[in-house]
Amino acid sequence: MVIFVPAMIMGALGILFGAGLGIASKKLAVKIDPRLEKIHGLLPGASCGACGRAGCFGFAEALLSGALPLEACKGASEESRAEIAGILGQAVEKKIKKTAVLHCNGGIKVKDKYRYSGLADCVAAAALMQGPKACRFGCIGLGTCVAACPFGALSMSKEGLPSVDVRKCRACGKCVTACPKKLFSMEPVPHPVYVACVSQDIGKDTKAVCDTGCIGCRLCEKACKFDAIHVVNNVAVINHHKCTSCKACVKACPSHTILIREDKP
Repeated sequence: MVIFVPAMIMGALGILFGAGLGIASKKLAVKIDPRLEKIHGLLPGASCGACGRAGCFGFAEALLSGALPLEACKGASEESRAEIAGILGQAVEKKIKKTAVLHCNGGIKVKDKYRYSGLADCVAAAALMQGPKACRFGCIGLGTCVAACPFGALSMSKEGLPSVDVRKCRACGKCVTACPKKLFSMEPVPHPVYVACVSQDIGKDTKAVCDTGCIGCRLCEKACKFDAIHVVNNVAVINHHKCTSCKACVKACPSHTILIREDKP
C-alpha cells in the first residue's frame, strides 16, 4: 500500500504532463507553408550560394517571405522556374540562356616563367609572381574553377584549359568568382562568337609569350560590318547587342584568338 500510492501519484502526474505537452505541441506548433517543400524540391539542390542564402532551403524560405525574387536563383532551369512561378502565382519572363565562357586560349601553349610545385590551386599559384605562366593575364590551369562548379559543368581539357559543358552550365557565376585572373564571363548562348584573350599587353609582348593571344591588330574591326567589335586596351571586345555571329571577325583574326563556341560536351 505504501508503494501503491506514490505509483498512482506518479502515474497521474505522467498523464497530466503528457496531456499538457500534447496540447502545447498543437497550440505552439510552428505552421509551415505547404508550398515550401514543393519549391525546395524544384530547386537545383546544389546549394551553390549564388543567391546569398545558405542553401536551397534558405532560398525557398526567402522566396516565400518575399525577401528574394525568383531571379536570384541562378541555378534553376527554365522549367523549374516556370513551375515555381506557378506555385507563387507569379508570371515569369523567359530569359535568354547564358553560359560561362573562358576568355583564354593559351593553356599548355603558353610559356612558363618558372616551375610551380605548390598547392594545386590557382589562387595560391597567382599569389606567387602572378602565377607560373609567362602571360600574366592567362589561365593558370590548376582547375580551381572546376572544383568550384556545383553543377559539374567544367572539366580540364588536354590543352590545360577548363572546358564548359553548356548543357550543364547554369550561369551561377561560381567560376567567375573562383578564377583569380577573372577569365570567365556569362555570355548569351545564341551568340557563340567570343574573344579568347584578355591580355592588355601590347601586341609584340603578347606574341612573345602566347601565339594565340590578341595582338590588337584591329583586322577584326575592319572585317565587321556591324560595328560589333573594337579593340579596347589592346584586346578585342565584342558587343553582343550588335553582333550577328556572321563570323567575319573569326576569319580575319591572324592569331586565331576569336573563336566560335562549340556547345557540345
